[in-house]
Amino acid sequence: MPALFFQQQLVINEHSVQPCNANTILLFDAQQLNVDEFDLNALLSSFELAIITRRKSYKAKQEYLATRLLLKYLLKQNSSQFSQLPANQISSEFDEPSSKLLIHITGSETVFSSCLSHSNGFVGAALNVTRSEFGFDIEKINLKRPFTKLAKHFYHQGEVNLITQNQQQSAERFFRIWTLKEALAKATSKPIAKLLSPNVFTELTRANLAAVSCQYNEFDISVVSDKSTDWQCSVVNSISQLRGVLNF
Repeated sequence: MPALFFQQQLVINEHSVQPCNANTILLFDAQQLNVDEFDLNALLSSFELAIITRRKSYKAKQEYLATRLLLKYLLKQNSSQFSQLPANQISSEFDEPSSKLLIHITGSETVFSSCLSHSNGFVGAALNVTRSEFGFDIEKINLKRPFTKLAKHFYHQGEVNLITQNQQQSAERFFRIWTLKEALAKATSKPIAKLLSPNVFTELTRANLAAVSCQYNEFDISVVSDKSTDWQCSVVNSISQLRGVLNF
């Protein structure tokens, strides 16, 4: 039943980044970061340094640095083998064949898969330790967007009906469907363009994937996974919470 996908089932922990296990998505407002305060050479790999240098907008630099710090924190917390590894020896690099962001370790053949999302400066990061089908998405609920018009143009008619039948919840339903589609695209490595017009609820059932979602402040968040529905989010209130593990 589509109604199940509109329930607020995704758990958000606002008080601490602990416990931080393999099924944790870290959330952070990257606009808090002052990029110039960080020693980027100590925190980012040479590959990542080249990428952040090419970012033109300051906001993009904030989001890039924040997501990489979150990923490195998650890796060091969830793998004792790399807990003492300097952060700049951990490198996140996009892999075109798999359409995944992979985490490489200097001097090791071990590779981790990961997933990122960002919207209006709010970012999320997660490791995919088991290399399962997994994806999540964050989207700001923008009431000024012509979401009904957009839905009629891009979405499946069944989804349009769900959005237009309840005017009070139309925006929330539009963005919930959007985050589900984006999360599904990341989980299955399919282009989002191919998942806009199909009914996302049918596609989730066909792919045998589970989904949980919630709203957090102005944002809608959805998680799609094949092995577990116990993913939860932890909000990092200050990047200094990561300081002890990342040594900055």
